[in-house]
Amino acid sequence: MNAHSLTLPRSPGSIGVARRLVESHATMLSSREREDVVLMVSELVTNALVHGTGTISLRIDIASDALRIEVSDDGNVRVAPSPTPGAHGGWGLRIVDQLADDWGVREGSTKVWFRLGPLPRQS
Repeated sequence: MNAHSLTLPRSPGSIGVARRLVESHATMLSSREREDVVLMVSELVTNALVHGTGTISLRIDIASDALRIEVSDDGNVRVAPSPTPGAHGGWGLRIVDQLADDWGVREGSTKVWFRLGPLPRQS
């Protein structure tokens, strides 16, 4: 397994940094899958900026057949899709739920993860 971690500042610029990191390490994905992963990372980092506290961390775990990404912060809030998404937000976890093969929240500080895989074998 190949793992990459990055601590992000509490700044809107962190969204672009996270997107670029994922793009550079998710080369085993199709262009469509990579676009989906970048969108999901953008949503989770945005949620951490808007709703979280403290340090934001991004972790990418790459295995031969799956990609797992986790975004965490120092907060400890209940994470669930918004019951009423609208023009001002609430879509992030719904997007993750639709695009990821699996996702969840780890106990403790706010840690939201998603997984794509099993991935097709590259020849």
